[in-house]
Amino acid sequence: MVFKLFDSDDNLRGTFTSIYDLELYVDSVRNSRGESYPQTPRMSPFDYIKHIGWIWTVTDKEVAHEVL
Repeated sequence: MVFKLFDSDDNLRGTFTSIYDLELYVDSVRNSRGESYPQTPRMSPFDYIKHIGWIWTVTDKEVAHEVL
């Protein structure tokens, strides 16, 4: 699977080959914004992406490879 993360201005912020890598990146974004737990409620990376108005897509690696 290929995960792509876009900010609220539709800029590609990253491409990840695992949910774990996506989660690490989102955690770094959360920390850089000063919104880490316990300053903000605990939430999953996917809930946080929605919370800040970003979006993510997921594509099968085989399909993504053919398109690229």
